[in-house]
Parts: sequence; structure tokens; C-alpha cells
Amino acid sequence: MAIVSCPFCGHKVSDKAAECSKCSSDLSNLTPEKMASLARNKALDKSQSLVNHSMLALLLFLSGFGLMYWWNPEPGGVQQILAGAAIGIGFCWYIITRIRIMLLKRKK
Repeated sequence: MAIVSCPFCGHKVSDKAAECSKCSSDLSNLTPEKMASLARNKALDKSQSLVNHSMLALLLFLSGFGLMYWWNPEPGGVQQILAGAAIGIGFCWYIITRIRIMLLKRKK
């Protein structure tokens, strides 16, 4: 008896179990090919989600620079603080997401 991850929720279950104890998914008729296909689809969905996060972070970063340019805020004003926060948050979010993408690709 081996412990495997549920292909639907990732919870650890026995390979002899008929259904997952966490998500109640039927595991009795899963072939190894179908489990591999589900794992591939899950990895692809995760990769696509990270790419979307990366694009949103880049958009936030660039919108901060756009606000600095078009608003022409006064130094120390609320508009300058908002634009600076958008730049900082967007940059950090982008870097963290790109690192997560690299780690996901390395895991494959």
C-alpha cells in the first residue's frame, strides 16, 4: 500500500482507496494514464495562472509610472504616494511571480 496524492485536490490518500477522503472524488477507475493527464493539466493551469499574475503585476508597475507622468503630482502628495506604491507593489509582485515561474519550470 502506497500513499499518493489525489489528482483532483492534492490530498494524500492510499493508492487502494476508492475515493478521496477530502474532496470525495472517485479514484477507483483512474488509470495511470488518466492520472498523468490530470497532473499535466493541473501543472498547465498553474503555469497559465502564474503568467497571468505576471502580466497583471507588469501592468500595475507600468501604470504607476504612467500616473507619475500624466498626473504630474506635487512632491509628497497623495498622488505621488499612490503612484510610488503602484510602482513598488507591481515590481515586487512581478519579481516574485517570475521566480515562481522559474521554480515551476525547474520542477518539471
